[in-house]
Amino acid sequence: MRFFLNFDTSKLPEDQADVLVCGSGIAGLTTAITLMELGIKPVILTRGKGNTYYSQGGIAVCVHPQDSPFLHFLDTQRAGRGLCDEKALSVLVDEGIQRVCDLERWGVKFDPDTHMEGGHSFPRVLKVKDYTGRAIYSTLYTKVESLGIPIITGELQEIVGEDRVHGVLYYSDGLRFIRVKALVLATGGASSMFLYTSNPVKVRGDAIGIALRCGVSIKNPEFVQFHPTVVEGTNLLISEAVRGKGALLIDDKGERFVNELEPRDTVARAIYRKIKEGRRVFLDARHLGEDFYRMFPTITGILKERGLDPAKDLIPIVPAAHYFIGGVEVDLYCRTSLPGLYAVGECACTGVHGANRLASNSLLEGVVFGYRTAYRIYHDMKFLSIENSNFKSQREAHIKPPYTFEDLRRLMWFACGLEREEETLSQAINTLTEWLKNSQRWEDTVENRELFDISLVALSTLKGALRRRESRGVHFRKDYPYEREELRKDTIIHPEELLKL
Repeated sequence: MRFFLNFDTSKLPEDQADVLVCGSGIAGLTTAITLMELGIKPVILTRGKGNTYYSQGGIAVCVHPQDSPFLHFLDTQRAGRGLCDEKALSVLVDEGIQRVCDLERWGVKFDPDTHMEGGHSFPRVLKVKDYTGRAIYSTLYTKVESLGIPIITGELQEIVGEDRVHGVLYYSDGLRFIRVKALVLATGGASSMFLYTSNPVKVRGDAIGIALRCGVSIKNPEFVQFHPTVVEGTNLLISEAVRGKGALLIDDKGERFVNELEPRDTVARAIYRKIKEGRRVFLDARHLGEDFYRMFPTITGILKERGLDPAKDLIPIVPAAHYFIGGVEVDLYCRTSLPGLYAVGECACTGVHGANRLASNSLLEGVVFGYRTAYRIYHDMKFLSIENSNFKSQREAHIKPPYTFEDLRRLMWFACGLEREEETLSQAINTLTEWLKNSQRWEDTVENRELFDISLVALSTLKGALRRRESRGVHFRKDYPYEREELRKDTIIHPEELLKL
C-alpha cells in the first residue's frame, strides 16, 4: 500500500519550503539550526515535546584531556556487542567534541564536571543536573525561534512522490499539502508500541512506517532497549544515576534480587522475571534521605506530584521499552534510498549503537548526525527542485480495523518484550498479519493511518526478532541464549516483505 489516505493535492491548502524537518528533538533542531546557518531556511513540523525534552541523563563526549575518542569507541563497541558500524562510530566519537562546542555556542550551559555512567571507562558524560534533555531542548528551541524558522504543530501523514520526495501531506486543523525539495525525518523511535514504555504519548514511531511505504528499508528493528526503572502505571523514567548513588531494587517481600549496577538489559530482565512470578518490584532510595532532593530535583518533583516521597517511600517500578535502536536505513550523512528523504536521530539507524546503546550516546548521535544531515542537504539542494504537478490517490476505504493500538501494544509486550522465543514470535507475526489482511480497505482516518504505519514497524520488529536466532545485546532469545558469530551482521527488513497484505 503506497498511500493510505484518499487525497487530491489540487484541492488542499498548499505551502512550499525548500526543506521540511519533521520533529523537534535534538536531531531535528540541530539540523534546522545548521541549515539556517548555511543559508537554507527550513520549516519544522512537530507534534510537540519528544524524548529529548524528557531525557534526564547526559551527553557522552571526550572533552577531558585524559580521555580519548578511541576509548569512547571501544566502550561503545563493547556495549553494542561488536555490531556497531565502525565508520559511523568513528564519526560519532570524533565529531562529538566539535558538536558539543556548537551546543555551548548556541547557549547550552553544562555543569562543570563530567560524570561516570554504566559501560563507560571514563567519566565523560556532560549533564545539566538531572534535566539535561530539557535544558538542550529549551535552548535549541529558543535558538530556532530567534532565527525565525517557522514551526508548524501538526502530524506527518504521507510522503508524496514516487522516484523522489515531491511533497508532504500533514494534518494541522485539517489535511494540508507542502511542496518540498527535501524532507528530514527526526520523529523519534517506536518504543511506544509496547504496553509499558518510557516514551511520551506523542512519540509513536509511525513515520518509520511511512518511510517503509515509500520503499525504504528498516535496519535492526529487533534491537529495542528496555529501561529497568519506570514508575509503575506511568511513562516516567527513574534515571540509573539513582542506582548509581546507591538505590536498591527489592521485591514486595523486601528481598534484594539483582546487582543494581549490572548492565541495563540484565537488570531489566531480572525485574521482568520477578513480575512474571507475580511479585511487585520497588526502587528503595530511602537511605539517601533528603540528599535525594538535592541530587535529583527533577525526579523528586515528578514523584511528589504522584504522592511519592523518595526519602520516605518505596517507588514501585516496572521495566519498559525505552529506546528503539533500529530504524530507517541511512548512510553516514543520513540519506535514505529515496532521493530527497533523510532520517536522523532515533527514527534512523546509523549503526552507531550496534545491539545495545551505550548510556548517553543518543543525544550525542542526534547532534552529530543532525549537523551532517544539514551539510549533506546543502550540497544536494542543487540537484533537487520543487515539483509543480498535482498528486492524488483513491482507494476503497470503508471498514474499521479489527484491533486497537492497545491490542498491538499488548501483543508486542508479551511476544517481543524482554524475553523472546520462536513460538510466540511466529504466533504474533501470524496474528498481526491477519489483523492487517484487509488494511487496504480501512477507513482513511488519521488514527487508522497511524495504527497501520506503527503496525508495519511492529511487524518489522517481530520478523527481525524471529530471524535473529541468537541473544545479542538487548535482544534476548530464551531458545537461543548465546551469541553466534555467524549472526554478527545487520538485519535488513525490505518493504516488500511487509506490504503484501
